[in-house]
Amino acid sequence: MFHDLLTPSRYPADSMGPAVAEAPSPRPTPQQAGPSLTVPEVLLQELSLWGVERIYGVAGDAVLGFLDAVSKQAQVRFIPVKHEFHAGIMASAEAKLTGKVGVCFATMGPGFMNLLNGLADAHLDRTPVVAITGQAPVKQIGGDENQVIDQQVAIQPIARYSSLIVHPDAAVDRMYKALHLARTHGVVTHLSVPSDLFEQSQAQPLRPPVPWIHGQVAFSRDLLEPVLGVMRSCRRPMIVAGEGAWSARPDLPRLAQQWGGGLVTTLGGKGIVDEGFPFHVGGLGEGGSPEVPWLLQESDLILLIGTTYWPEGFVPRQPRVVQVDAAPENLGQRVQVEYGIVADAGAVVALLADALSDHRPDQEWIDRVQAAHRQWKETVERESEFDGNPLPPQRVMGALSAHIPPDAIITVDTGDHTVWFNRNFRSRGQTLLYSGDWRTMGFGLPAALAAKLSQPHRPVVAVVGDGGLAMGLGELTTAVQEGTPITVVLMNNDSLQMEKSKMIMRGYGQAGVDLTNPDFVKVAEASGWRAERVRDATQLESALVESLADPKPTLLDIPVQGVVPPLTGQKPLGSS
Repeated sequence: MFHDLLTPSRYPADSMGPAVAEAPSPRPTPQQAGPSLTVPEVLLQELSLWGVERIYGVAGDAVLGFLDAVSKQAQVRFIPVKHEFHAGIMASAEAKLTGKVGVCFATMGPGFMNLLNGLADAHLDRTPVVAITGQAPVKQIGGDENQVIDQQVAIQPIARYSSLIVHPDAAVDRMYKALHLARTHGVVTHLSVPSDLFEQSQAQPLRPPVPWIHGQVAFSRDLLEPVLGVMRSCRRPMIVAGEGAWSARPDLPRLAQQWGGGLVTTLGGKGIVDEGFPFHVGGLGEGGSPEVPWLLQESDLILLIGTTYWPEGFVPRQPRVVQVDAAPENLGQRVQVEYGIVADAGAVVALLADALSDHRPDQEWIDRVQAAHRQWKETVERESEFDGNPLPPQRVMGALSAHIPPDAIITVDTGDHTVWFNRNFRSRGQTLLYSGDWRTMGFGLPAALAAKLSQPHRPVVAVVGDGGLAMGLGELTTAVQEGTPITVVLMNNDSLQMEKSKMIMRGYGQAGVDLTNPDFVKVAEASGWRAERVRDATQLESALVESLADPKPTLLDIPVQGVVPPLTGQKPLGSS
């Protein structure tokens, strides 16, 4: 499957992946490529046919021929970054945001290996990304030369399809297959190209994408009757909505109200429903509402919509669950389910809400849910007014809630600030990008750059910690190089606070979690940014407003308190 040289892959034709965006509108098919087109020229033309506008990568000896072709065309823009890890993250972030295929490339050896971390983010979050990597000349592959590694073996846990191209006339078919599988299955695919092939001509015709005509899967009332019977019989329902539930946004409140169910959102589902909705009881997991684990424990049926998130310690051990997901492989992935429904969440939620229009929910449970909502709302509002020097992280999130506009894209890095964002940020419909299952530090800044390049008309804010930002300081100059006016909100506590908090809660000795940081303001200014150290709440609010209007990228370095988040040491429900 992975060692695909010149033979067709045995990729199962009936395998299914998550829903992906529609292909670009069909373009005129170009004339058959002739001998005058080199391998890199035809690869770039094929990418352009599929609507690819950018490639993220780092130069290296094994891809110089590819870069030569890049420099001689304008259809696909090359975004040179400082580290291959960030090239992978940027391709992943662009694909998450737009639904199109993201593309990145790297040279052989260390460049290829650096790329894998970013590709793993795309892999675990089921995001369509194509990676192109240089390889040694054909005669050296399998030998002991410098930087030679079997790339197909190394990438096997991450890429659904990986091919080593050993003849120039195979280039078009391999690129088509990589793009097609990435787009239709929401997966990572990979092509290795020996450096000497970048200098050779080929004679195969280009292959444009097949235009998609999307049909709708029709669910009849009869098909859903078994599930509706279970839903009508329960008295204490709960709904957990995640990233895959966004298409159900118009009907989720109606379903919750008519069914009488409390509504919980994961980090990926934050903003699906206005958090002022009286059935919304908060987030799930670390930093979520302390009421949510107990509501889930008391529930007699949980409806999972568009999520596989099931964090141990915050969920009941033997619940009754009905799951709705567009990808059949997600059903029952982390919890046993009574019924699984494979469908777009929007269609199913609308049908369920219609069918339950005459349902009489349990008023006592509604009172319990709405009391939890009020308590959580009061807690978050109170915490958003906390003050001090350094600022409490809750106060920072309160200011972000008030001043980041609803049309903004927010990229959230992995760290202590992620917990506070989940707990205290009150979404108003902003688009959220984050490293979901991979949870890599260093995601926030490169993801924000890719978001701004992909959708330059929208405000973009990266919320990062000092540990994550320190991993990618080189990309500050990439922002200036590419003219991307983003805002970076740096939650600076001079530590790896998430790990430090867990050490404190577990009674461990602390080692390796206190950081020696540079002056981030000076580093940002030296890189061409506007930068400001923010020490109080009033300054924070004005700095946020100014940064969003500034034509230059802006860094707000905010010293924050190292606070142990609530629920960090939560025991599994039912444990003593």
